[in-house]
Formats: sequence, structure tokens, C-alpha cells
Amino acid sequence: MQPDYQNRERRRHPRFEVKDLAIAVPNKVLPQVGRIINISKGGMAVRYLDQENWTNEAYTVDILINSNFLMTHIPIQNVGDFKVENQVSFSVMTERQCCLKFGPLSDEQEKLLDEFILKYAVGNS
Repeated sequence: MQPDYQNRERRRHPRFEVKDLAIAVPNKVLPQVGRIINISKGGMAVRYLDQENWTNEAYTVDILINSNFLMTHIPIQNVGDFKVENQVSFSVMTERQCCLKFGPLSDEQEKLLDEFILKYAVGNS
């Protein structure tokens, strides 16, 4: 019997649910904001309205929460994107989830990511 590699967990870092409204914005022409669902030292999951390919040739994203936190030009790699079941049955809007892996971070970005997880994330996702 062959092992099921598709369903095997690939994450190296624990994921944390984001408790406040945190926004990710891909650095591209005509960017669309997405809501950060969970985050880790290695990547994050972002939900967005199903309008177009969310990252579409973007190689970095910015993260912000109100005017309290800003982290810019985070290198990313899109490792998955799928449709999310709509929790409101009568809604005509569809939502997708994009799974991102972080690229090499600068020392300052590492520090800001640690701060983000400490201040704005809770438990394991």
C-alpha cells in the first residue's frame, strides 16, 4: 500500500489563529485585500473574495492591523488555493483560501513576525 503524500502534514511550524482582523495585501497591480486566518513562522492562510487569482505574480505581501501594526514586503510562495464553503447559505459571494509559505525573512521581518504572533494570535489552529 502506497503512503498518501497529498494528505500528509507538511508544516514545520505550529499555526496560530489570528484573533483580530488582520489584512494581507499582495504587492501587485490592482491588489485585493485578504483576511489572515492563521499564521506561523513559516507561512499563513488568507481568505479572500473569489474574484481573481489573489497572488497572481506577486512575490511579496504586506500585513497590517488597523494603524497598530505594519509589516512590508514579506516574501511569499503560493502553495495552495481552494474554494471555501460558504457559511451563509443564501450568500452569492464565494470565498477562497490561499496558503502561503514565507520566503527568507530579514532579521527585522523575523522580529516583526514574532511580535505579530505574540500580540495578535492565539492557540494552535
